[in-house]
Amino acid sequence: MSGKFYIALILILSLFISAAPASASVLDRKVVTVGTEGTWPPYEYYDENNVLTGFDIELVAAIGGRIGREVKVVDMAFDGLIPALLTGKIDMIAAGMHSTAERKQMVDFSDVYSIADSAFIVLSGNTDINALADLDGKIVAVQLGTTEDFYMEKLTGVSTSIKKYQKTVDAIRDLILKRVDTVLIGTVVAKSYVESDRFPGALKIAFREEVDKPDEGFALALRKNDPQFLNAVNAAIRELDESGVLSELKKKYGLD
Repeated sequence: MSGKFYIALILILSLFISAAPASASVLDRKVVTVGTEGTWPPYEYYDENNVLTGFDIELVAAIGGRIGREVKVVDMAFDGLIPALLTGKIDMIAAGMHSTAERKQMVDFSDVYSIADSAFIVLSGNTDINALADLDGKIVAVQLGTTEDFYMEKLTGVSTSIKKYQKTVDAIRDLILKRVDTVLIGTVVAKSYVESDRFPGALKIAFREEVDKPDEGFALALRKNDPQFLNAVNAAIRELDESGVLSELKKKYGLD
């Protein structure tokens, strides 16, 4: 599925949903269901005990505590998160999602809580890929529906093959198996994979690239037309920031 087709499909769905009668606020319920995709460390991942954890997971738990709601986290494919939000299967997305202009047409975003660039990962012995021009004729792996996916779709000046994956870890495995030449993911996530004990010494960051506009950072996605919930989430984020909790979480997960 191309990035353009994916955006068009979700826009049609969002217009259909917005035409329906407005529903009650998420705050009218005791449980907030949060969607994520659990292969994006350190934002969301499974630890050695197979427990879903990470920066986003702790962030939404802290927000739940501030707004007085229980938080239930559901792991699903990244490209299915916005459709699940629009159809009411989840109430929020916490998945290292960039608040891009395209996505803002479909959903509301909280205040930005983190800014990051992206990085191209290659095998540690690779000396051929050092800049965008070196991608000519190469196979680039991305996670379906991500900002990196849309960036590669729009990239001009080089001829690349783009291979898309539901989960980042599957793209990394194909890189290890030399089925792709490089993987483009968020820099913090890239560092996590490069330093992981799962792939000791096998990977390195070839180069970093700005794939976002300056005002498009990581944020939580919510359904449109629920200002009460959006305001409560933003107030909680501000409180976590002012109290130092957000800073401590960033330090814990290497985001500072």
